[in-house]
Amino acid sequence: MTARTDYSLDHLRGISKGYLLLIGVLFVGVLFTLEAIIHQVQRGLVMTDLAQQGTQGGATWGLYIGTFEWFAGMAVGTLAITGYIRFNQLDQYDMIARIGNIWAFICGLSAAWLIIIDLGTPHRVLVILTNWHETVLHSPLAWDVTFVTTLMVFTLTMLVLSLRLDFLRMDNDLPLHTSIVKRLVSIGATEEEIPKLESMRQWLGLGLIVLALTAGLVPGLLLGVVGGQPGYFGAESGIIFLVSGMLTGIALLSVTAGILRMRYSWRDKLSNPVMRGLGQMMAAFGFVWLIVMFVDVTTVITDMAPFYEQRIGDAMITGSLAPFFWASILLVAVPTFFLAAAKYRLGVRLQTLAGFSILFGVWIKSNLTVMEPLLFPNLPGIQGTYTPTIVEWVITLGAIAIALFLFVVALKFIPLATVRTTEVSNE
Repeated sequence: MTARTDYSLDHLRGISKGYLLLIGVLFVGVLFTLEAIIHQVQRGLVMTDLAQQGTQGGATWGLYIGTFEWFAGMAVGTLAITGYIRFNQLDQYDMIARIGNIWAFICGLSAAWLIIIDLGTPHRVLVILTNWHETVLHSPLAWDVTFVTTLMVFTLTMLVLSLRLDFLRMDNDLPLHTSIVKRLVSIGATEEEIPKLESMRQWLGLGLIVLALTAGLVPGLLLGVVGGQPGYFGAESGIIFLVSGMLTGIALLSVTAGILRMRYSWRDKLSNPVMRGLGQMMAAFGFVWLIVMFVDVTTVITDMAPFYEQRIGDAMITGSLAPFFWASILLVAVPTFFLAAAKYRLGVRLQTLAGFSILFGVWIKSNLTVMEPLLFPNLPGIQGTYTPTIVEWVITLGAIAIALFLFVVALKFIPLATVRTTEVSNE
């Protein structure tokens, strides 16, 4: 008897020992993270090594905001890819669109609560929201909150709309927990509205693309408008963020698709052409990211660059930050080169490993982008220091653990593609 290689709803049913082990490990990580958050809220940001008296004392932003940039970028990237697939009705990438939709919401949620953690006292978010009409005129934080909220609303709308359409097309016996999801998103649904839902999903896909390519620039632009801070100010900040987001978004989808294919052998929805398509996109955006990094660095290491900009460039190329900078470049450049050299036929395992490498490399650079200018402020002879504390590391790595936990749980509740009973019975 040959093992099935097409998509089924088996991932929604039953709980294996491996799944329980994974959930258990991630849940322990969640508990440690919650304990660290409570610890920080009770004692304040003194539990971190973030500077308290301006840039001359060190980095006022650290791992929290660096990882926020990483998560927000992945949210933008997965959102744009989901929108592109839905708008162009690329049915062969249907599962990739669903995976991207789920990840976009989770990454947006992760970015949102990292902002709250960095504020020190969570009630400050309520102050921003209740006075939004005033704070949005002068507060970069208000723009961040607006961006993340808008992204999550559009993402959740697409997820509900596409699930409503899929459930109308499915006649399978679903497990109880998935049936509850079906009832919630299918209230009042009839088969007569399928054409309308298809049209709505397609045009909402275009909306997601527009949102990703416009509002998706906001986190980067907010750094670019900081005129008194070398390393931030400039028109390229938004483009760097968008390119990084597209790269990490496609890398995240490639890693997730690779793991699911190796685990479930879904060779219909995650076929070789689909995996190669992901590899092509990852290589293309990898080269674009490397070019953007080259241009960004070149402008600050020349003799014509302002002195304070040169200090940042020197620290990245040959100074104290060089090991981190070059590690980030190599972690992206090496897999990008091999993907292109192998004509995107590395195999599922190696392509998944390439995606992991790219995600880690961009995470390092996202943190450097936030910290570099703060460690070398616009003050002669001043160089700040920053060493993340255990609390910062636990909360930061915990944010990743929580995101993984939410996705693994979502796999038990949300179908990743449409399946009909008649298709399963004919095997």
